[in-house]
Amino acid sequence: MSLERKYIYGIIQEPEPRRFSFLGVGDAGVYTINHRELAAVVSDTALEEIDPTRKDVRAHTVVQDELLKNCILLPMGFGMIADSKDDVLKLLEKNYQGFSRELVRLAGKVEVELKVYWDQEAMIKELQGGSEELTRLKAKVKNAQSPIEAQRLLVEAGKLVERIILDWKARYADRVYTVLKGLSIDARLNNPLGVKNVLNASFLVERARESEFQKEVFKLDSQYQGKVNFKYVGPLAPYNFVNVKLEPVN
Repeated sequence: MSLERKYIYGIIQEPEPRRFSFLGVGDAGVYTINHRELAAVVSDTALEEIDPTRKDVRAHTVVQDELLKNCILLPMGFGMIADSKDDVLKLLEKNYQGFSRELVRLAGKVEVELKVYWDQEAMIKELQGGSEELTRLKAKVKNAQSPIEAQRLLVEAGKLVERIILDWKARYADRVYTVLKGLSIDARLNNPLGVKNVLNASFLVERARESEFQKEVFKLDSQYQGKVNFKYVGPLAPYNFVNVKLEPVN
């Protein structure tokens, strides 16, 4: 089976060929393909596409985490495969200036992710007794004179619940984002992950100040305990902050 194709994990500053001690996707060895001062970190594969199994996604993440410990890394998304070593070299050659600029811009910086979820018990309590308007609507639904009236009232109640959740977002998630954005170099709002997720954000921070940033997250978490729950992930390769428009290799 031919292993001519190359799975690409990212781009680093590295003028000399290297082989790494950790394994990559498919338990393959990880090494560099170099062009001038840059290198693509790759492993060999026979596959045109790789399914995002838990094992392979974890292997992809482990490689990038290991690289991030000692390198400035421009990360590639899961599943990027070049047909050959020559195609990897063309990628480096045609995008050399863009890659080089981004590596300088992102030097000493990492990405952290923060997800904020409303607390289920607190939200149920608010919906059950904290909103007088909703309590009145529930009573009206119970005493509705017809199915049509009951349906209309249920739609009205649904809109009220949505407004209550948006109010929680403004009271908690938006404040958290504003505070943390002020401590970061850049910030991105990502799409929410399900109805309970009121904030899904990425922050670009100085590596040297990540512990300070994390302490502020813990402070906010303590401040809003019992209302919303925090999930902090980092440091990560700066996926959401790489700004390179790749030139095609063909």
